[in-house]
Amino acid sequence: MKLHITKVLLNKKIAKDTFLLKFKYNQNLLPTQFVLIDTYPKRFLLKPFSIAEYKNRVSSIIYRVLSDGTKFLSTKKQNDTITFLGPFGNTQKFKNVLKNIKNKKVVFIAGGSGVASIIFLYNYLKIFTDKISVFYGEKTKDYVINLKNFGIKNVVYTTDDGSFGQKGDVVSVFKNKTIDYEFLFCCGPKPMIKSLQSVVKEKDNIKSYALMEEYMCCGVGVCRSCVVKIKSGDDFIYETVCSDGPLFELDKVLL
Repeated sequence: MKLHITKVLLNKKIAKDTFLLKFKYNQNLLPTQFVLIDTYPKRFLLKPFSIAEYKNRVSSIIYRVLSDGTKFLSTKKQNDTITFLGPFGNTQKFKNVLKNIKNKKVVFIAGGSGVASIIFLYNYLKIFTDKISVFYGEKTKDYVINLKNFGIKNVVYTTDDGSFGQKGDVVSVFKNKTIDYEFLFCCGPKPMIKSLQSVVKEKDNIKSYALMEEYMCCGVGVCRSCVVKIKSGDDFIYETVCSDGPLFELDKVLL
């Protein structure tokens, strides 16, 4: 796969340790896809970032400074160059979901930086349905991203300490709400996803999906560094986040 070199159009801080980076990308992209960005010499392996927005050939990622690689990325200025590979991800899974989602009731559950993965998906799905709700949780208000700036409405914000929105973790708040939905998408820390599995298990006729995140190397399923356990009959198999995912049926993910 060919390395792409492009100029940074914007690299703006939007919350504590959280940045929005925009760059030109002359290729059609779909929700659930991601790119691998080079942060050498701070990191040898390329780092995966979900596509958060794609408009007029401009791609956006939202990232949180958690390591020297993302810290290096946060120093990039307008007109600096970045090098990346992509896009990656199994878009056929998303296309299959899309066939059945018209006019359906959809809910998104996002925890922490996992919110980046659902922004593009939300704005794409609102073409097919206007019955969408979002639950978005952070530790404190300092980390909260204003989702109105990304065209997202009907958001229930939660913080662990109650400093913004409703107090509590996002799954607990969601569980205590009376909300009717037919499709659910989630992205966030694994404990959040596991907790959500217990909630959804009690529901009938709900299609639920998790957007999984893992460190990876190749991006095409060869190195097997990003595998997750997926239920298969009475046993399980390993599937890769990069080429089999990142979209998986929530009840089949073994955590």
